[in-house]
Amino acid sequence: MRSQFKAMARRIKAAASAIDDAIRQTHAARLAIMAASLRRALPLLAMLLLATLLFCLFLAWSSARSVFFVLSPASPTGIMAGIAAVVAGLAVLELCAAFAIVIMTAALQLAYDTGRHCVLALLAIASALGLALMASHLSAEGIPALAGAILPTLGLCGLVALTIWFKRAYLRPAYPGFRDFWVDVVEARHFLMRAAHGE
Repeated sequence: MRSQFKAMARRIKAAASAIDDAIRQTHAARLAIMAASLRRALPLLAMLLLATLLFCLFLAWSSARSVFFVLSPASPTGIMAGIAAVVAGLAVLELCAAFAIVIMTAALQLAYDTGRHCVLALLAIASALGLALMASHLSAEGIPALAGAILPTLGLCGLVALTIWFKRAYLRPAYPGFRDFWVDVVEARHFLMRAAHGE
């Protein structure tokens, strides 16, 4: 009897380990791992990665809910609609996370090819365009319109914060947190490459 319990415990442990490995291989898990790894060295970038993951989760939840509502009339018990919703949500989550990692890889390649001044200019232009669009939206719809645009507003705030941090960290040697742009870009590319391969 004791040997049977030990064998069962080993099987459960092996199954849990296999599930954990499978989860870690997903792009969504890699985003979470990258955010956790950078929380001390680069807290702002860690928060942006976490915000990206939360946005992916929001899109996945919205897709799953839409699928459930569409299929629920044809599923009296709701079980099949629920299963389809879960599958759709997981698929959207993985696709969004994979797309986010591809965008990050392209952004790092662009930063490597163009240099810090060009990257700062692009961030500043994107921030200015975002603020202009937000101001135009507020002038047309009023302050209550912010309630329906929480995610874009948070994204714009993150972009502005990233622009300010980038200027201080890479273009102001007197700043206490001044960093070497090229070293950070190369290390970030290697880090992202390892994360993309599940290392």
